[in-house]
Amino acid sequence: MAFRSRYRGNFDGIGKLTRLPGVQLVCRAAALEIKQAAEFRAPVGDPEVDRNSGLYKASFDVIPIEKSVPWRGTPRRRAGARVVNTAPHALIVEVGNGKSPRHAVFQKALEDVSSRFR
Repeated sequence: MAFRSRYRGNFDGIGKLTRLPGVQLVCRAAALEIKQAAEFRAPVGDPEVDRNSGLYKASFDVIPIEKSVPWRGTPRRRAGARVVNTAPHALIVEVGNGKSPRHAVFQKALEDVSSRFR
């Protein structure tokens, strides 16, 4: 007669695991790869002629975060990292408007590195 194995997860322990400094470092490393891909794709032109003077490319940053993820109705803290662009015209470069084309830098950077994190 075969015995069935059963798994009972220690979800409090798993939650503590996701807040460890090592997890934060892995999240930061992934965010740095995304940042490098975004900087590579950022539009840059001649400052004399082009509006894309390089400020957008120089304004990428990685911020460590603790995100609140609800689980069974209770918010739980999880380690993470966020890639941001602090340029004042970052939204216009990303989504475009009537005068500027859409570059979708973050979306393309995520597509470039997403195969490494699956």
